Amino acid sequence: MNGKKRVLVTGGTGYVGSDLVNKLLINHNIEIALVVRDSKSAIKIFGNAVIYIECNNLTEFNDSVLQFSPEIVVHLAAYSTSSDEPKDIVKLIESNIVFTSNLLIALSGCKLQLFINTGSFSEYHINNIISPTYFYSATKTSAKYIIEYYAKKNSFKFLNMILFTVYGKKNANKKIIDYAIDSLDSDEAVNMSDGKQILDFVHIDDVVNLYYNLILDFNNIKASKIDYDVGTGKCISIRDLVKTLESITNKKANIAWGANKSRKIDTIRACADIEMSQKELNYKVNISLESGLKKYIKDKI
Repeated sequence: MNGKKRVLVTGGTGYVGSDLVNKLLINHNIEIALVVRDSKSAIKIFGNAVIYIECNNLTEFNDSVLQFSPEIVVHLAAYSTSSDEPKDIVKLIESNIVFTSNLLIALSGCKLQLFINTGSFSEYHINNIISPTYFYSATKTSAKYIIEYYAKKNSFKFLNMILFTVYGKKNANKKIIDYAIDSLDSDEAVNMSDGKQILDFVHIDDVVNLYYNLILDFNNIKASKIDYDVGTGKCISIRDLVKTLESITNKKANIAWGANKSRKIDTIRACADIEMSQKELNYKVNISLESGLKKYIKDKI
């Protein structure tokens, strides 16, 4: 090989993945391969700066992964929905369990050193104990145990990043913050939940920086466990989030609180415990909620 770190990324055209790939591209000591369904669409984003591995044909996929032979995998790809309708269940299983399993089988012939998975706070409904909030969450937890099995079998390091409520970038799928911003000085009330849900909002730049630094320093990682929270350690209710937005913008939110009914097992409180992430992974929270919101609002205008 050419002496560069070889990093394979799934979900590289997604919300977090595209920012991570762009950051990795600045470092000329890293060679990047993206697992994609359609390389033509991905080329429109990254051009010829990365290697594209299509996953539609399993035999060709296995051969391409083996040929690239990554040292590090960042697994960000997932199908996410709170729905558990039959059509969604099929997509969730295929994307989050079957695809992950096929990826791990393909990696079995490589000298993989580190697998970074992306989990969700919705897998931990009660007191940091695994208790999936959605069927989506259940598939993510299932995938985690499958990865853990292969990590033991094939002797690679496995880190599971539990992402909390990531914000700070425009996205086709609106997030809570987007609905809150839309409500500012709106003529029509924006329907939301009762607003009592307490969440940990972490800026996308802090998430991307963590992944990037893990890739750069993977030889020195001394992890004592698998799961690491990625948030700020500071929680705020949705109602207080809206008040913060009102204060920043000097605008009034027009929200129909309670118009969207909560699900029976919706997460009521999700606050990251980042002590071990800071201690063992050198994770840093550089962007406060207020500064992050100001930056996001400025970027949206």
